[in-house]
This record gives sequence, C-alpha cells and structure tokens, in this order.
Amino acid sequence: MASTGEVQPTAPQAGILQTLRQPRMVLILLAVWDILAVITQVLSNSFLFDMEGHEASGILAGRAFSASMVIPAIIYLWAARDPKRYRQVFWLALVEQMILVLSCFYHKGAGDIGWAGTIIPAVISGGLIFLVFFNLFQPRKEVPPPGLPPTSYA
Repeated sequence: MASTGEVQPTAPQAGILQTLRQPRMVLILLAVWDILAVITQVLSNSFLFDMEGHEASGILAGRAFSASMVIPAIIYLWAARDPKRYRQVFWLALVEQMILVLSCFYHKGAGDIGWAGTIIPAVISGGLIFLVFFNLFQPRKEVPPPGLPPTSYA
C-alpha cells in the first residue's frame, strides 16, 4: 500500500475538548480540584495560600475559602466508576462550582483575598462548569428495552 502511493485514511483523533467532555474525565477533574483545595489549606504559608494579617494571598486563596473539600472529592471518585448510573452527581458539581465562583468574588469584595486569588479559581471553576453543562444537557441516546430485536423499536 505504501509502495503504490495510496494514502490510507486515519481514524479521527479525539480533540482535547472531546476528551475533557467525557463524563469520567469530568468527574476525575472535579475530584482533583477538590483535593487541590485540601492541599491548599494544608500547605498554608506557601504561594498557593498565605494569610498575611487580614488578607489571604496566593494564587489559590479563593479556593481555600470555598468550603468544598474531601466529601465532594470522594463522591466524584465514586461516581467516576459508573458515570451513567450516577449522572445526578453532575448537579452537585454544578452547584459546588457556582458557589465557588460566587465565594471567590464575595471574598474579594470583602477584602479577604487579592485579584489573583479570585480570578484563577473562578476561571478554573468556570471551565469545570462548562464541562459539567455538556454532561447535564447532552441529548441522551434512546436505549431499546431489553429483549426486543433492534428493528422493532426503530
């Protein structure tokens, strides 16, 4: 085939967005984001999170005040085993990420954190909200009832 100069079509490559939109991948990203919040609070006095008097600083300071920690991470990892069965966990993810974004801007308005600590977590959570929307509102494929031949339901 290669000697005749024929070009063989290649299988379509999945893009990064297509990969990130997969339910299992979204749930794992959500779990990692929550685990990062725990690490941020444990590693205080670092570039991730630092309390300087009255104002928290660091690039993930807004994440430290978000009140989402270990429990959602466990739920996301549990649901990642079978995303179709635990589809309703995406509602939890949507609410959690929206609260995080609102929390970041509240604490910026209250003077608790700087702009970097507000914008970076809000942008990352906004991206996760975008990915969660794909999984919440994607059209579901019609599944035939068990036992019927494929032509009887079409």
